[in-house]
Amino acid sequence: MYNNIALQKGPYKLAGHTNYNPTISSFELFNILQDPYEQNNLVDENPEMAKALKGQLDSIYSELINSENIKNQPRIGVGSEYENPVFLNRNDAGGDRGIWAQEDVYGKWRVDISEGNYDITFKFIEPVKTGGQMVLETGAVIHQFKNTDKSDYIVMENVYLPAMECDIIPFYQVKQKRILPFWVKLDKKD
Repeated sequence: MYNNIALQKGPYKLAGHTNYNPTISSFELFNILQDPYEQNNLVDENPEMAKALKGQLDSIYSELINSENIKNQPRIGVGSEYENPVFLNRNDAGGDRGIWAQEDVYGKWRVDISEGNYDITFKFIEPVKTGGQMVLETGAVIHQFKNTDKSDYIVMENVYLPAMECDIIPFYQVKQKRILPFWVKLDKKD
């Protein structure tokens, strides 16, 4: 069900480092007032408290994963007067599992773009090799930029984007490798 999760109620803290459908023995219970460094696991000494906190944790977790915005995530607004520039980071991207920790993966963001001209900055973890193409797919519109600098930033200036709901798919292609940016900044200029 979950991996690393915790719940605190009063002086008690229940911590889980566990997998799907864990038993109470997969958790640790601490009295953080008496044991602030969490050295003494109380699950066996106080199973009633541990089970009660796990029940609350299960309920909260279930409510969170079944919320409407998790099940049907809204599109990210790009270019609105209220939030400009917009940063799209890997934590918000859809695509391959573990996307935040890899570069050679497929990734995309579901967006709702306001029409306009944008300066778009792509940030990479490591400097990319020269001679590749920065590619930005927005629906049926594809923008490409030949890169001549070894840098961890690539900037496309004055890119026209029509109003649309689409997926933004950015990648740097060099030879047969596609590299997903660590983040993308879209700054509407007009």
